[in-house]
Amino acid sequence: MPIWSKKTVMIGLACLSLSVFAGCGNEKTDEEKIADAIREAAGNQIASNSDATTQAEQPTVESKLSEIRNFVTSDIWNDGFVNINSYTYRGTSATGDKLDIDFLIDRLGTAMDKKAEYNTYIQGLDDSKYANVKKVWTKLSSETDVLYKQLQTNPPKENDSEYKFDTGLFQQYQDAFEKDVDDLKTN
Repeated sequence: MPIWSKKTVMIGLACLSLSVFAGCGNEKTDEEKIADAIREAAGNQIASNSDATTQAEQPTVESKLSEIRNFVTSDIWNDGFVNINSYTYRGTSATGDKLDIDFLIDRLGTAMDKKAEYNTYIQGLDDSKYANVKKVWTKLSSETDVLYKQLQTNPPKENDSEYKFDTGLFQQYQDAFEKDVDDLKTN
């Protein structure tokens, strides 16, 4: 859907006004010629806006990988895994707030669906340029699956110091993935 700027609307109104006042003769008056020029300029502006919108909608591989990196940090780690150990030791989130563990696991399920889409995207990347990213993502994605499966089959209980939820490998792979994505930006 095109974005109408104030300039485009003003040009359109000017065209309409000039065409109403221009008259009905066979030869074009100066006003009609001006109106035609304004219409053409307005059309070019609309086409330019449309092209810019189309280009903005097409992310680069690097920007898509940054989106994926942010997703892992926000939706998987911050909104999910980071809270589990705190919940089992203190009965709260990592920030000390109340935590509905069933809701957290449900939201992680939604994130896991999105992760599956990202798996497909990353596996489709060129092997020669993105080999490191693909290799690390495979490990990170797999470890995410392991931890999520643990939460589904053995959900943590509040203040259960015996519950073990080891995120060491996840963090190692997450750090490597972030570094590899950042390195792509500098190359």
